Amino acid sequence: MFAYIVIGIVTGSLYGLTATGLVLTYRTSGVFNFGHGAIAAAAAYVFYDLHYTHGMNWPLAGLLTILGFAVVGGWAMERITRGLSGLPEAVSVVATVGIMLGIDGALFLHYGAELRSFDNFLPDSGYTVSGVEISWAEIISTGIAVVSVAALYLFLRLTRLGVAMRAVVDNPTLTALGGDTPARIRLASWMIGVGFAAMSGILLAPTLGLDATLLTLLVVQAFGACAVGLFKSLPATYVGGIVVGIAAALSTKYFTSGALQGLPTAVPFIVLFVVLIVVPTNKLPRQRGGRGSLIPEVAPMSPRSALALTVVGTGALIVVPHVVGSKLPLWTNALISVLLFASLALLVWVSGQISLCHAPFIALGATNMSHMQDHGVPWALAVLFAGLLTIPVGVLIALPAIRLSGLYLALATLGFGVFMQNVMYSSKWMFGSGAGNAVATRPKLGSFDANDPFSFYYLVLGIVMIGLLGMAAIYRSRLGRILRSMSESPTMLTTNGLNVSMARVVVFGISAFYAAIAGALTVSQFGSASGQGYGPVQSLIYLAVLAICGTRLLRSSMLAAALLILVPGYIDGFGQEKQLLGFGLVAVAVSIGIAKRPAVMAWVAAETGARKERAVESQAIARHLAAQARAERKELAGV
Repeated sequence: MFAYIVIGIVTGSLYGLTATGLVLTYRTSGVFNFGHGAIAAAAAYVFYDLHYTHGMNWPLAGLLTILGFAVVGGWAMERITRGLSGLPEAVSVVATVGIMLGIDGALFLHYGAELRSFDNFLPDSGYTVSGVEISWAEIISTGIAVVSVAALYLFLRLTRLGVAMRAVVDNPTLTALGGDTPARIRLASWMIGVGFAAMSGILLAPTLGLDATLLTLLVVQAFGACAVGLFKSLPATYVGGIVVGIAAALSTKYFTSGALQGLPTAVPFIVLFVVLIVVPTNKLPRQRGGRGSLIPEVAPMSPRSALALTVVGTGALIVVPHVVGSKLPLWTNALISVLLFASLALLVWVSGQISLCHAPFIALGATNMSHMQDHGVPWALAVLFAGLLTIPVGVLIALPAIRLSGLYLALATLGFGVFMQNVMYSSKWMFGSGAGNAVATRPKLGSFDANDPFSFYYLVLGIVMIGLLGMAAIYRSRLGRILRSMSESPTMLTTNGLNVSMARVVVFGISAFYAAIAGALTVSQFGSASGQGYGPVQSLIYLAVLAICGTRLLRSSMLAAALLILVPGYIDGFGQEKQLLGFGLVAVAVSIGIAKRPAVMAWVAAETGARKERAVESQAIARHLAAQARAERKELAGV
């Protein structure tokens, strides 16, 4: 086991290195950076260019890369996130997810999607201890991580700027009244955090090669180390990185084949999920993001206008098959995606719950549909059962939502999504070990044959219209009012005798049901499905695209389906790389734009004013206590 422990210590040290930078920026800025791993991947590519392509020696290439990313990247991150602290957590999550998607898209566009070999630039020779060879590369990597984390710890303890960083965590307003500039402090912390991400990306790349997605997700595994440190203690975070690294390495010894062979890569997220579930919420840092619905307050549409709009829209969709020609399957897929985005909009915009694991709901719908048809269930019932059988999984995800909210709920759902991809997708209950193992057929009843594209389109249109009418009924019902109120103030609902926990369970179950229906229709359209298109990155893309299209329920869902499916289908050359780049950049811009809304600005100003009043009051009390202490000292000196 010693060999696995050595590997775990090395990789765990690098997890701890990047996690400490992530915790530092979160605590000082109030924004958790989901793009941290993408920054590490970008740094690895830049280092590769400088060292391998242009022949620069590795110490100079590494120093220039780390300093360049620290200065430029730190400044950019501070400017982007400056107005996000204090807003509802969904806004900052969308912004940093957009940063991740944008960076990955830019890397794919410039370098291509193929895996590039990355030779180890550190010495491969070393020593043999207890029969295990420990290379100088492993020793140097671990040493760099230990020295960097120790230097950061001493910097925060001994320097004025470091003490100011610790102070701004507790009370940024009081720190500003004390003469320190919070913007300067945040800039310094972002520079350090981005520099740590760049360093970890350079040191991790030789073990994987150059692949933007792999590097991004590997560094994201540092989230488990953040959880062990409870998102606030830097020494505990570094130790947590080593614990996560050793646990992941040891699991490779025991789970090399079988249904759990993907468990080692999911260990950090299992640790993250367990910590968030087990640790009392009062032990976690209080989130600075405020609550509040992002649904704009608009006058309700009159019944006559709503009816006219519905009739016109339905008529246009009925005519679509006769005018789009060979693009009809594209429009069918877009219709199916409307259900997907409506389920996500109900969860995020209406009820205020953040979910980063929506893709597994679609995958469950596809595999449930396949299993139902394997057992001879008629097509219509198979679609219904595919949705109903996914509801328990949605309820399972709702359990963390009962005690978690905002960022911590987003992290828990992301961890669940990674677990599903790495462990459950390859099991016999879902896709199996091969590709395209979920298979489904279209219905055929008498003269009606859905294998005809026209017939299947109209069948999907009918199902989607029924689903949207049900969604509109939910939004206007008592449940919809409860969900909107829950987004604003769960405490208010509790004091009025309503069960907020049950409301969260219900909305997750409804969302999972709709997403699974979309998955069942998708596998019926294409005939087969695999787990490759339902990874955690796809869940992030869904959230970013939905945010771009606004915060309404039905209108935003339709626009999001058109943006994700129709626009790439009609614009030549708008491939996945450009989609990632475009969706990511626009998601960042939209998040910043939300902060400029008059209602949001007024709410933030009120919250800031209240914090300033409390800070001034605290400062006055501190001055009074100091004056009282001076008087007592003078009296004692006289005696």
